[in-house]
Amino acid sequence: MDINMIFFLNAIFISMVNLFGGREGLLCSLLFILAVYFKRKDRILTLVLSGITIFLYVNYSLKTMDKLGVNKTYEFQMDVVSDNAKIIKTDGKHLKISYYPVLDKFLEDGSYNVLGRINKIEDARIELVVLKDEKIETPIKDLLNNRVEKLVSAFPYEFQNFVAAVLLGRKDGISQEVREKFNYTGTSHILVISGLHIGIIIFSILVLLKKLPYQIRYAMAGIILTAYCYGVGFTPSVLRAYIMGVLYLGAKIFYEEREMKKALMLAFMVSGFINPYAIRSISYQMSYLALAGILFLYPKIQGEIKRFIPKKLKKIKLIDFLILSFSIQLILIPIFLYYFRVLPLFSFIPNLIVIPLGTVTVQVLFIALLLSFIGLGKILMPLGYYLYKLLSLIIDIFSKIPFLTLAFYVKISLLLYIFLYVLILLFILFEREKIRKYWYIVLGIIPLIFLVPPQRIEKLDLKWMNYRSTPNEVLFLNRRPERREILLLKDSGINRLDYIVTSYGMENNELKEAYPGAETTVLEKGQRIKVGDEFFINEKGRIKKVTERK
Repeated sequence: MDINMIFFLNAIFISMVNLFGGREGLLCSLLFILAVYFKRKDRILTLVLSGITIFLYVNYSLKTMDKLGVNKTYEFQMDVVSDNAKIIKTDGKHLKISYYPVLDKFLEDGSYNVLGRINKIEDARIELVVLKDEKIETPIKDLLNNRVEKLVSAFPYEFQNFVAAVLLGRKDGISQEVREKFNYTGTSHILVISGLHIGIIIFSILVLLKKLPYQIRYAMAGIILTAYCYGVGFTPSVLRAYIMGVLYLGAKIFYEEREMKKALMLAFMVSGFINPYAIRSISYQMSYLALAGILFLYPKIQGEIKRFIPKKLKKIKLIDFLILSFSIQLILIPIFLYYFRVLPLFSFIPNLIVIPLGTVTVQVLFIALLLSFIGLGKILMPLGYYLYKLLSLIIDIFSKIPFLTLAFYVKISLLLYIFLYVLILLFILFEREKIRKYWYIVLGIIPLIFLVPPQRIEKLDLKWMNYRSTPNEVLFLNRRPERREILLLKDSGINRLDYIVTSYGMENNELKEAYPGAETTVLEKGQRIKVGDEFFINEKGRIKKVTERK
C-alpha cells in the first residue's frame, strides 16, 4: 500500500472521533496501525502513526465540549449575517452539537464576542439573553466587503449576490431557485470558495506579479492569499485549499518538488488540529473527497477506461477532462446519497462547459477586485457581468434536461454510505484480480446494510408550517420549504397530502413533485379557508388559525 494512502487512511480513522464523538475513531486508528505494523514491520512508521493518532485525540478532547445547559452563562464567539447568528466557539471550545441561537436583541452583521445566558433549549435552537456584546474588529474583511460592494453597485442585484458568493463566501443572498439549479446540474461548487477558487486566485496573482523576481513573486502571492483567506474567513473548505495553496507556493519558493498527496495529508491533519469538528461540515467532506478523487481515483479510472479507447482518441484532452469530472462525481456519490438523497447520474457532463467558463468568470472577478485597489477594478466588471449571464444561461439550459440528477425520498443507511466508500477504496488499492479474489467480503457486507437502521435523525421545524390530518390531509406553509425540509416531511410519516395551502406562489416547486396528488391553493393576504371545523387566514403573509369566523 502506498505510504500516502496509509497516512490518509489513518487520518480518516482518527477523524471518526470527531464524527461519532467517542473512542471509536481512536480504536479503529490503533487497530489499523497494528495491521500496518504486522504487514510492513516498520517501527518508525508505527511510532509516527501512533503519535499522530494520540496527539489528535488529545487535541480533540481538550478543544471540544459536550453541550449547553439552560440557565447557564457562556462566552460565545459568533458571526451574525442577515440577523442570523452562528456560534463559532463557546468558552473557547468547539461544540459537539450544532446550536442555532435566537438572540433577544438586534446585532448588525459582523463577528462578536457575546456573554449570554441561555433561557431555553428546544431541539437545536437556543433562546439567548445577551448580557454583553463586543464587536470584533475585522478590518481586512470590511475592506474586502466595501471593495466588492463598490465594484458591483451599478449591476443587477442577482449579479451582486453571485459576486458576493464567489469572492466573499457569502451565499445567503443566492436565491433558493438559483441554488437548486446549480445543485441539480452538479455545479454548486462554483458558488463556494474552495480549491478551484484558490487555484484561480493564486494563478491570477502570479499573472499580475509576473515582472517581479521569481521568489518575491511567489512570496507576495502567499501574503496576498493569506490576507484574502483571512478576510473571507477560514471555513473548512477554505482552510483546506489555503493550506495546500501555501504548500504549493512554498515548494516553488524553495525549489522543492510538489507532492500533492503529501500536501493533502498535511492539510487534513492541520485542519483537524485547528478545528476538530471541521470534518462534520459537508463542504469539508466534499472538498477533501473531491481532491482525493483527483489524486487517487482518477489515475485508476483513467487507466481502466483508456484500455478500451483507440490510440487516436487517447491524446484528446477533452476525454481526460471528462474522466476527471466523472471521477470526482463518483467519489462524491455516497455523500449526495447520504446527505441530500440525490443520485447524480450525468451531472459531470455540464461541468465540461461550466468549469472552464466558471474558472474564467471567477478569474476576471478576482482580478477586478485586485485592480480596484489602484482604481481600475470597474474596467473588468462589465466583462465579468456578461460572463456571469452566459454562465447563468448555460446552467438554466442544463437544469431543464431530465435525469441529470435523480431525487428520492427514502432514508439512507449509514452502512450503505460506508459500504460505497469501501468499494471505491478497494478499487483504488487493489488490482482487478485481487478484487475478484476477495469478492465474498464485499458481498457479505450487503445484507448488513438493511439491518442497520438509518442514522440521520433530524426533527422537523414546525414554526413555518401547519399540518392537519382530518378530515383531509392538509399542509399550510408560510414559506417555500427547502429540499431537506421536504425530506423531513416524508420522514415524519406525511407520505400523502390532499391539499397544500400556501402564502406564496407554487411555480416550479419541488414540493409539488414530492406530493403530485395534492391540490394546491395560494391564499392571498386577508383570504380565509375552512378545514373541517377550523378556519385559517393569511394575515400579513402568514397563515394563522382563527378561533371563529368574523
